[in-house]
Amino acid sequence: MLSIKQKIARMEDEIARLKVKERKLENGQKIIIGGMMLSMAKDSPIVASKLLEWIKKEVTRKTDIDRLKPLMDELEKQSKSL
Repeated sequence: MLSIKQKIARMEDEIARLKVKERKLENGQKIIIGGMMLSMAKDSPIVASKLLEWIKKEVTRKTDIDRLKPLMDELEKQSKSL
């Protein structure tokens, strides 16, 4: 028979596994939605303009902005074809 401490340890391990599973699901969803948005932006100047607006408003870390700079330039060009 397991001690209470052993039962707690097993449950904590299970919680940790479930948290990893949840993070993987969320990351996968973000990748799919991100890909969808980029595809839509490449086909639609309106979507490109809106996505660029959201990026400028929501992305504030310099490292993130630097990483997105080439995409932002591309979205800028796409949005000007309105």
